[in-house]
Amino acid sequence: MDVSIVLVSYNTKDLTRNCINSILEKTNGIEFEIFVVDNNSQDGSAEMIEREFPSVKLIRNFENKGFGAANNIAIRKSSAKYILCLNTDTVLVNNAVKILFDFMENNPNCAVAGGILFDENMNPGTSYTPFPTIWNSTSIAWIYKWLKRKFVKKKETNKVKEVSMIVGADIFFRKSVLDEVGLFDEAFFMYSEEADLCLRIKRAGYNIKFVPDAKIIHFGEKSAKSSWNTLEQRVVSRYIYARKNSPKITLYTMKLSYLILHLVCYIFTFDKNHLNMFKTHYFEKKQV
Repeated sequence: MDVSIVLVSYNTKDLTRNCINSILEKTNGIEFEIFVVDNNSQDGSAEMIEREFPSVKLIRNFENKGFGAANNIAIRKSSAKYILCLNTDTVLVNNAVKILFDFMENNPNCAVAGGILFDENMNPGTSYTPFPTIWNSTSIAWIYKWLKRKFVKKKETNKVKEVSMIVGADIFFRKSVLDEVGLFDEAFFMYSEEADLCLRIKRAGYNIKFVPDAKIIHFGEKSAKSSWNTLEQRVVSRYIYARKNSPKITLYTMKLSYLILHLVCYIFTFDKNHLNMFKTHYFEKKQV
């Protein structure tokens, strides 16, 4: 088997259907299989897959195990040379899986690759990011990134380049390297687990490449309950990452900057969400 494509579904029935259809329509020239790990969806996702895609290898979880743990279940069952972890809220634009496969075959020291992600209007999105550091993890950095996303149109390169990490929406792994460095750390429920795994891969001496010939549309976090819930989960995961991989000064600077931000926002808006986020930052060690 050349590639195992792993989707983790959680109440995204229609998106999952569209994603699988795009894989079957666009992917050719390689031997591949599709795993769907369903995290106890309540919208009929698992039943839809059984009914409409009998060739898909469905794994049912009876609880929501999160992103990394669910992917790990399928990865352990795979005997393929490569693993593509693909979000259910994506559709392939071209033969992206074959393009990434060919690239990895021709670049034996590359352990991870990812294509270019577009939004639904075919504007370039975030396909890769730097590792979290003291310079990009504080509240001031977050405000800057928010303003940049809102007012500066992203322009993406059309050249292959080395990057720190590929975002988890489409992350193509060399399976032998996962066997060497390990799988996703299941301490992360969602978010930052790909940063942690890519960092381990980098430290093992392998390359991580952005491959823009592989084109994928990413619709965004459709299975997230709300922006505040999503933000809270990002906070918890970012602190797990910081405690595991960063100097203590990074952790304490992050915490102080966000405590100040949410306290000031609460004082001026009386929005209890900011007070809840203040508590999340303050008590985060008890939650991780």
